[in-house]
Amino acid sequence: MWTTTLFIDYVRVERSEIEETGEYDLEGLFSRLQYAIETVGAKRVALDTIESLFSGLPNPTILRSELRRLFRWLKDRKMTVLLTGEKGEGTLTRQGLEEYVSDCVIFLDHRVIEQNSTRRLRVVKYRGTTHGTNEYPFLIDEGGISILPVTSLGLRHKAHSARVSSGVPRLDEMLGGKGYYKGSTILISGTAGTGKTSAAAHLARAACGRGEKCLFFAFEESTDQLVRNMRSIGIHLAPYIKKGQIQILPSRPTLHGLEMHLVSMHKAIKAFHPSLVIVDPITNLMAVGTRLETQAMLTRLIDFLKARGTTACLTSLTSGEKVSEQSEVGISSLIDTWIMLEVVANGAERNRTLTIVKSRGMPHSNQACDCRLSSRGIELAASGAASRKWGTIAS
Repeated sequence: MWTTTLFIDYVRVERSEIEETGEYDLEGLFSRLQYAIETVGAKRVALDTIESLFSGLPNPTILRSELRRLFRWLKDRKMTVLLTGEKGEGTLTRQGLEEYVSDCVIFLDHRVIEQNSTRRLRVVKYRGTTHGTNEYPFLIDEGGISILPVTSLGLRHKAHSARVSSGVPRLDEMLGGKGYYKGSTILISGTAGTGKTSAAAHLARAACGRGEKCLFFAFEESTDQLVRNMRSIGIHLAPYIKKGQIQILPSRPTLHGLEMHLVSMHKAIKAFHPSLVIVDPITNLMAVGTRLETQAMLTRLIDFLKARGTTACLTSLTSGEKVSEQSEVGISSLIDTWIMLEVVANGAERNRTLTIVKSRGMPHSNQACDCRLSSRGIELAASGAASRKWGTIAS
């Protein structure tokens, strides 16, 4: 047996259909509301939009008086009420009254900056509570409304003491002999062609070798291209993809705005439950947002992953021949381990070098190591060694 729990009533007030015989009031609306409430035993009422009730009425004094009476009538019946209203000139609402008599006021805004649109939400007031006062980006998609705070609620994530291998034995040695901390955030930066994606792929293969899962957000290469290119250095990702251990999600950054990218990442991470998340490269996201907006988005992503205890590897493309000790997106202070890759010209050769800029909470090498990519993967040797002994990993 079906029980009606929702009552929808369409109220239309057309100025052309009104014949004035006295002062306008809402007695007719009250009767319709009372009938609807009693029909379904309602505890909540939504009025969308409040302007439709007063669209043709020129007398603001009567209008404001009737608004107050409407609010009192609903409160007397202990109804939870949601009103929607349009923004006025210099006021939050068209009549400039609703925000004062309401217990909670939420302001919605839709902005388009450099062809990128973002919806934002702000709680203007909420009587009797402490509440966030910042603007919060939000999205409307097939799952409803998604709101992601700009600022973290606090640095309360757990610090793991377990270590995970980088996938390159000699790099593990440089990181105190044990690799990265589990749940840490790793940044691999460098100019084009220095091996950033290759280093991230080593980490992904090492995670899969431990029976873990890896989620790879690729902003430059398709899945097939990434699999083919990594195969050339002895990293075979296809078997792990087939087993369901690696999921590669390729997309152009311009496909969505920053907020949609962040929501999509959250959904994919919650659905796949990876131990490792790779974003390659984060600098491509600056194509759809300013440096500050990209930094805010990545800060929220890092906080989300740390709260889940998920290891994160971010690659960053830097510009110029000499890599400065400052990330292009400005998140270096949030990073636990920072690996810098460079290309150094030596006569007719261009050689790669790898340096650990920082690695919090562990002893780590201060050497700039020669780095090369071979069919066996990344190989490292101490720079300036009289006789180089390259550390390799099996293909």
